[in-house]
Amino acid sequence: MLHKAALSFEFFIKNILKEEFTRWMTSIKEIDNNGSTASCKSYLTIKEISELTGIGTYTLRQLTYARAMPHLLVKSRIIFDHSSIADTIAKFKEEGWNDPDKMWDVKRVQEDIRNFSSKKENQQPMIDEIIRNIIKEELAAFSEDILKQTKKSKESYYGRTILTIKEAADYFRTSTSTIYSLIKEDGMPHLKIQSRFYIVMEEAEAFLWRETAKSYATSGNVYWQRLLQRLDWEEKEREIAYQNALKRYGK
Repeated sequence: MLHKAALSFEFFIKNILKEEFTRWMTSIKEIDNNGSTASCKSYLTIKEISELTGIGTYTLRQLTYARAMPHLLVKSRIIFDHSSIADTIAKFKEEGWNDPDKMWDVKRVQEDIRNFSSKKENQQPMIDEIIRNIIKEELAAFSEDILKQTKKSKESYYGRTILTIKEAADYFRTSTSTIYSLIKEDGMPHLKIQSRFYIVMEEAEAFLWRETAKSYATSGNVYWQRLLQRLDWEEKEREIAYQNALKRYGK
């Protein structure tokens, strides 16, 4: 029985490895063809979104509060990834502020928050995702030479995009002084090589996304409290499962 379980686990790992290797090779081709990683977004200001959608800036701001419409707060500036808000915009154009499914009913949201922890206690650890992360790290360790040959305009750090301060300011639609402020005052993740600062794009986005959720949640917005609760749980579970996997498989 134990031998059968071991073979099943081995088959499971091999399938994940094959899938992740395929994705990895696809990303290499995308870098080669496009000159940048496919994960790069093109952020728009609230004024640009208003012009694009025909919805006023006041209403867009209300959607960020009352529908938790995804965005990043870069200090006091709001920026949007158009693909991330497409569903919210489409639903608002179709239903307005009506909520037929009661997804945004305050009492229901508060109940979701209360019930979330008890539901998650019985859920299996995210071992699938954690093993994927381990495999990705192993692949990344061997990918440096290939990435050097295929990269175009961006430096890559373990498959992630490195930005200079100016590039980060352009990407997040802000000023270089704001990026420095986010690093020094708010603790945004960064690299420092000698006297120069660099931003890992994916880590900066994750940081700004969580800080955005936290800012609304701490001000009493239940919709963002629900979202932050999930972000906190995912981060905690990911860390626990990752540490357990490291101990079990001796990495």
